[in-house]
Amino acid sequence: MDNLPLIKSLVEKLANNLHVPVSCKVRIFPDLKDTLAYATMLEEAGCALLAVHGRTRDEKDGKKFRADWDAIKAVKNAVRIPVLANGNIRHLDDVHSCLMHTGAEGVLSAESLLENPALFSGLRTAEWKDDSDNNSFKDAGLDQADLVEEYLKLCERYPVPWRMVRSHVHKMLGDWFSIQPHVRQELNSQSKLTFEWLYEMVNKLRNLNGRSPLYKDRSAICNSLFT
Repeated sequence: MDNLPLIKSLVEKLANNLHVPVSCKVRIFPDLKDTLAYATMLEEAGCALLAVHGRTRDEKDGKKFRADWDAIKAVKNAVRIPVLANGNIRHLDDVHSCLMHTGAEGVLSAESLLENPALFSGLRTAEWKDDSDNNSFKDAGLDQADLVEEYLKLCERYPVPWRMVRSHVHKMLGDWFSIQPHVRQELNSQSKLTFEWLYEMVNKLRNLNGRSPLYKDRSAICNSLFT
């Protein structure tokens, strides 16, 4: 962001020499007019899809700094290419609100999706179950441990580096680890991970503290019973 001519030349080089569309993801500038100039420059350089993170590069803490949906909306109105909105997506209601507010073609989620990979299905963690007008979110019969086990099975089938597995498990089990910090410490001190060890760790958490439920709108649960 300190060298826009360089960014423009990179995007132009890619767009002119690749046989696939070129997408870009950017953060906003403190001044809206600089953000709009940035976005239109990328479009002119050949960017075919633009993802806009509605925070400046200095606003690293997503829970401390709210993303600026107005800035994303302004970008959407300034360019002709599809725009994806990034920021403040904690659960499915935020997806709908963001799309309505910004007019973007889609949304991105980072930290919240790492904590709850079922976010886009409408499931919420305990942190966000009461973040609605009607407080109608009830236990969906699934918990974080179920998601971890499904994730681990996918990792067995499609291997990824262990450092990524460790990090993702930390995110998904964060609520439980805050209650059982000694289990988190056991994970941190385990120098060599195995799937067997991780499955056993999940079972240990279940035995120690029951469940860490995921929640879904009661009306959605009822509707699913009759469809």
